[in-house]
Amino acid sequence: MIKKSFFLFITLIMLFSWSAEAQEKTILFLIPFYSDSYVEQQLSNIHECEDIYGIKSFQLMGFWAGAQVALDEYEKKDASLKIIVKDVSESEAKLKSILENQTLMSQVDLIIGPFFSKQFALASRYAKEYKIPIINPFTNRTDILHDNEYVYKLVPSKEARPATLSYWADQFPNHQIWVYADTTQRQRDNLSYIQYFRQHNIPYKVIMPQKSVVSSLLPNKKNIVISQIEETAKNMMMARELVYSNKLDNVILVVPENLLKSNTVEIEYFSKLNVHFFSDYYVDYSNEQTQVFIHNFTDKFKTIPTLENFGFQGYDITRYFVELLLNDMDVDRVKIEPIAYRLSFDKTENGGYENVNTQFLEVIDNEIHPANY
Repeated sequence: MIKKSFFLFITLIMLFSWSAEAQEKTILFLIPFYSDSYVEQQLSNIHECEDIYGIKSFQLMGFWAGAQVALDEYEKKDASLKIIVKDVSESEAKLKSILENQTLMSQVDLIIGPFFSKQFALASRYAKEYKIPIINPFTNRTDILHDNEYVYKLVPSKEARPATLSYWADQFPNHQIWVYADTTQRQRDNLSYIQYFRQHNIPYKVIMPQKSVVSSLLPNKKNIVISQIEETAKNMMMARELVYSNKLDNVILVVPENLLKSNTVEIEYFSKLNVHFFSDYYVDYSNEQTQVFIHNFTDKFKTIPTLENFGFQGYDITRYFVELLLNDMDVDRVKIEPIAYRLSFDKTENGGYENVNTQFLEVIDNEIHPANY
């Protein structure tokens, strides 16, 4: 039964075309479903629900499922949309055959995807030729924006984070910014902070991992310690030193998001250390809109949406950009609020549009909340 259901689902993906009577706007989804690499024997490896995401063919179905929930809303409104879905993975030839279809491309008004850098670079060139807005959901690379006004990049570049942090730090009139970094190694995230602080004359000091963090802290100041070192062990060494120092009242710790997901970190540390972090996504599960989406998603697909299966992202991107498309790409006329993204686009010089709204979060009583500033 599961084999038949799988083939039926893949067939529906490949053939899906939903539209109102007047097909005024056409959206092309380019999503890597890997249906051509499907192997029947892989089904025998599914023992738990989570195992299904180990099969490439299923990995981004959550994104498409979220997109369908958004499209259902427009179907109820009788919006004039035509949806075309193409399965693309790492095959440049397959993608090129889609993009070189002049009949198809001449009717497309919006492209969502592809998700991989090389494929997106190829697709964006065709999008520019046909003057089609094209959406990149996941990359923080800025080079995709260069010389192409049709590209929309949803994830803010990491270089935008120090700007947010320095603005946030100004709420503490008497503060000291520390960068916990090994400056002898190439650490892009740490260097982006250092470079920004230097360029904008923002005072900061560096603490090397070999030195005691506690002994470096300044009394009578709010010490904002930024650690973007990826090694969990070094961060944990610093965290333990701070926890047992009795100096936590004047410390704010800014760490990589993946530290919060580490199984080696004691969860009670997060609130004690006044932990803050940046993330590409944040979902407020108490929000009514979020709860309605989860209900609709679960009712339709009999599973819950998560950030890991890209259900929220698929919904947000589809909902926002359909709305933008129906409003002639005028962001000022879009009144909806995404669930997981926070979108505020800036037009780059001679290039596309970048979301500059970073999400700065904090841990309070072991729960994640947006940081106030």
